[in-house]
Amino acid sequence: MITKGEAELLRRAASVIGHDLRNPMAVINNSAYFVRAKLGQAKLDPKVEKHLKIIESEIARADKLIGDMLTFSRPYEPAAETVPLDSVVGDAVESYTAPEGGKVDLKLGAKGVNGKFDGKAIGDALKRLLDNAFAAQDEKGTVKVSTSSGKDGLVISVADSGKGVDPKIAEVMFEAFMTTKPKGMGLGLALARKYLEGNGGSVAYETSPKGSTFRLLLPKA
Repeated sequence: MITKGEAELLRRAASVIGHDLRNPMAVINNSAYFVRAKLGQAKLDPKVEKHLKIIESEIARADKLIGDMLTFSRPYEPAAETVPLDSVVGDAVESYTAPEGGKVDLKLGAKGVNGKFDGKAIGDALKRLLDNAFAAQDEKGTVKVSTSSGKDGLVISVADSGKGVDPKIAEVMFEAFMTTKPKGMGLGLALARKYLEGNGGSVAYETSPKGSTFRLLLPKA
């Protein structure tokens, strides 16, 4: 766990990094847009088009990393409201961009049941769990998402068919900056847990060599 002093240092570092990196990134992005606009009157050379897309994609990825760091470093105050669980989950899945070769199988089973939570944050947490699930499947295949309602509250389940959670990282995978991926800072699961706990919920999982199922538990309205 991050100590209070470390959290304060992270907040300061994130603020400086966010400012000092986003300004030059914006200049690069504007320059790429200018080049595309100038060349857009005619069909672009495939290699030029490819490299412009790389520039735009990498800028977007870097901007997301900075955004995650800033978000994680700040206190989270949920904007809780009474919302239908299935609507929140359906909207999040609909707006989620699955990797090429992957898809999300959605089954909504909490019709008419409301929860008391920050719908935007929980939708974001679900997308981060989807990112994690696809990463476990080498960015392909089907990830199953379902909702249900029980005596313990509302449940969002995210099931993948990967190789399961490595026992070596099981106890720390929800900690900040913990990652086994070649890209990313390891803030996805940490932010998901932060959002869930901030809304009075929790996240648990079951795993085996044939896949893992993460369950997001939330209070009913």
